[in-house]
Amino acid sequence: MARVYRAEKSGPMGFATEVALKIVKRKAGKRSEFVHLLTREAVIGGFIRHPNIVATLDFDQVEGHYYIAMELVEGQTLESLIRAAWRSGSSGFPPGLALDIVQQICRGLSYAHALEDRNGKRLDIIHRDIKPGNIMVSNHGVAKITDFGIAKASVETGVVTATNVVRGTPLYMSPEQATGRSLDFRSDIFSVGLILYEMLTGNRLFEMKDIVSTMESIARAQIGETPKQVDAIVPGLGAVLRRLLQLNPRARYDDADEIELELAELSAALSSETDPEIHSLRDSLRSLTTSATRQAVTESKGKTPTMFDSTSGNRISVDVLSLESMDGSHVREMAEHQKLEAAAASAAANDQLATAPWVDPVIRRTYLGLKQVLEGKAPEAIE
Repeated sequence: MARVYRAEKSGPMGFATEVALKIVKRKAGKRSEFVHLLTREAVIGGFIRHPNIVATLDFDQVEGHYYIAMELVEGQTLESLIRAAWRSGSSGFPPGLALDIVQQICRGLSYAHALEDRNGKRLDIIHRDIKPGNIMVSNHGVAKITDFGIAKASVETGVVTATNVVRGTPLYMSPEQATGRSLDFRSDIFSVGLILYEMLTGNRLFEMKDIVSTMESIARAQIGETPKQVDAIVPGLGAVLRRLLQLNPRARYDDADEIELELAELSAALSSETDPEIHSLRDSLRSLTTSATRQAVTESKGKTPTMFDSTSGNRISVDVLSLESMDGSHVREMAEHQKLEAAAASAAANDQLATAPWVDPVIRRTYLGLKQVLEGKAPEAIE
């Protein structure tokens, strides 16, 4: 349907900025369904202003190509991190890092679920495709939800949605989503539980031999001894996971904020009073993109293509590296976290992370925990 390119947009006086450019393929652009999905993502994205969610910079079409422009984030998907953590010989996903990443996901979801339009009308946004491939983790520890292409919202997008069509990724659907019933925000909360379980165990809870069997397994939502299994990893987490994965949506959490608060308490119990000894941090984050298993990157040959931006009158130069999957959509860093990331990067370069005590502790721990995952080290307690 679409490709995401690393692109450079230039302006006057030598100004240039890198963006992620999601473009509907030319042939697909003639099919209204694909354009409608991109329009849905752009319109919803236009309302969103949160550091843990994709932020849309522009939406337009030029020369027959529809595109969304998003600010580039250097990092990788949670899916890649999970694969790196559970590759042969690795020690698994550090539990503390898993809790911190999920806390950030919950921050973004809580914001989206409660978001109102400019007139104060609740948008009732439901992402409907929360999965590891749609979570980006930046090199400095900020987790961000991407790809609202199949999100549901009350905002008028001009999109005519096909009836009786189940949208989403089967492995991460809620029971009501898998069976085509009506959804609310608690469907996303169920998906969060599946992601948390996968990080901690390396397994997908309801995965079966084929899609049909998988969806039938999700529809039953029988989790068996799963709470005891995760309790052995993080004491107290079993009760949280049991509530996340309830068959009845009304029995799940009423708000993602509530999940974040409970995970924060468990994170505090895992943390030591002092940080682990830090050595050679200046190189640790630079090695992220080469150490982890990443989404396929295809090198295009020939002259670098360009696109004309009708708004600015400038040409957009598209880099030769094309990210083949929409799941890897790079997204914009919000101003608040640009400051956080700049501080973390500066501290890493000087091996002096402790000089930035104002950095969000959850992001700080995520930043430090990435090294454990990508180097296959045993989990360490991080304050």
